[in-house]
Amino acid sequence: MTTAPATRRPAQRSAAPSDAGERERGRSGATAQPGRPNARPKVALLFPRFRYPSGDYPLGIATLAAYLRAHLPVDVVVCDTTFDPRMERIVEFLDREAPDLVGIGMSTLMLGEGLEAARIAKARGVRVFVGGPHPTTDPETLIHETCIDACVLGEGEETTRALLEGWLAGRDGPVEGAWVKTADGTVHPGTRRAGIKDLDALPAPAWDLLDMEAYIAAWGQLDSHRPGLRGVNVMASRGCPFECSFCQPVLDAMFGKKLRARSPENVVDEIVTLHDRYRIEGFWFTDDTFTTNRKWVTRFCELLRATGLDLVWGCTTRANLIAPELMRTMADAGLRKVGIGMESATERIREGMYKKGVSQEEITHTVRVARDHGVHVLLFLMLGAPGETRREMLATIEMATSLPASEASFSLFVPIPGTDLWRQMVDEGWRMSRDYTDYDYYAKQPFEGPISRRELRMIQRWAYLRFYSHPARWGSVTRAASTRSGAKSLGRKLLRIVPHGLAPRDPGMDARTAEAARIVGRG
Repeated sequence: MTTAPATRRPAQRSAAPSDAGERERGRSGATAQPGRPNARPKVALLFPRFRYPSGDYPLGIATLAAYLRAHLPVDVVVCDTTFDPRMERIVEFLDREAPDLVGIGMSTLMLGEGLEAARIAKARGVRVFVGGPHPTTDPETLIHETCIDACVLGEGEETTRALLEGWLAGRDGPVEGAWVKTADGTVHPGTRRAGIKDLDALPAPAWDLLDMEAYIAAWGQLDSHRPGLRGVNVMASRGCPFECSFCQPVLDAMFGKKLRARSPENVVDEIVTLHDRYRIEGFWFTDDTFTTNRKWVTRFCELLRATGLDLVWGCTTRANLIAPELMRTMADAGLRKVGIGMESATERIREGMYKKGVSQEEITHTVRVARDHGVHVLLFLMLGAPGETRREMLATIEMATSLPASEASFSLFVPIPGTDLWRQMVDEGWRMSRDYTDYDYYAKQPFEGPISRRELRMIQRWAYLRFYSHPARWGSVTRAASTRSGAKSLGRKLLRIVPHGLAPRDPGMDARTAEAARIVGRG
């Protein structure tokens, strides 16, 4: 293929300010002056992640922060507990920053910490809004909590802007895309706002408000290729047109069914900026199905090669969406790892239950094509679907082990509240746990089946042992453990499967779990 000369593209996307001093100030333009009449309103965004620290920075929070300070006359600050998971950190942050408005992002697994953070903020007399997967799927329950004034549904940028514009102007009423509770306690239900059509209009994430060096140090997406790479995650698109029962319709509620993509030029501009600012050597696309639009991917590869940066990268896609010619094009542009959802070796589970729409033959073929082009493969698999037998789980483990893949993630099946499979299980009489920490696909399930939790965990550990003890993985495991950063990355991954008694535990977790269980039970 003929490509353009190796030239650097100038970064055109609206970029975050330089990190020098900005993470402490969190300002957009003028310096805030708390307590003085001309002080700009301050918005604090909290990301209370207390479990499983990783190199995956909170891209949603960072994008929202950048969007708000680009469109509203406010200062924005962020509190991210990923590398310092203490409630005291949130208390200290709110006392120091004294924000006027507080927003909190949360998934189901972050519900307990999110609610506690909301109570801490509300006690300081500020309005609190929440967003993310859990508030999107269960706003009617959360909005009745005294510490929550609004639940933002799905994609948050435009809805949050409209919500805060109203609050800052003294308006108190309904907002499209959010459930809002007014000062007199009246609840205004909301419907989901349409997604942003032009994703190129979004500013670059507010990297300056996060400890990006900590995230880069913890990043391990390309460890199977070369441990210790300086890398970050990038988002190229939103939306998913597929119907997997373990994701939908929650994924639709978050980002819509139609795939919306940034332009290849816009994405490459961001990557150039990240290279210039943080000296990245690689990146990973967070998109669920990166190769859905083949024309887009081909153009992206052309532009990336033209930068001459010689970066390596990875993505996730479906086994039936990456033809050998496209794999070759991507590998020539630096692709070194691809994640593929295999889910299960048995058609009864993969198609009859998960509605995956991918055959075993397509999975096998794509993994082998990737190997032939020097691309590592990460297989995503689930164990413990309702009614899944031991024999079926062992078949999944054996198939994964037999394929020429470098990595595998054996998650426990967890029905996400609001998904088709969760609703089906509830309708069939499965009793779901009220303990939100049971919605943890690394370690637990929120339901009891014929196979005990203890035995299921043993099967999961056997899966990892069987897969990584195979001679085909000795080289990649040795490479990962040969460097300090690679060894740390392996350690973080091991924490996901060690017995809970050996894993670090925050002393306030039990109280937060009980409170979150009350909310889940009421919903």
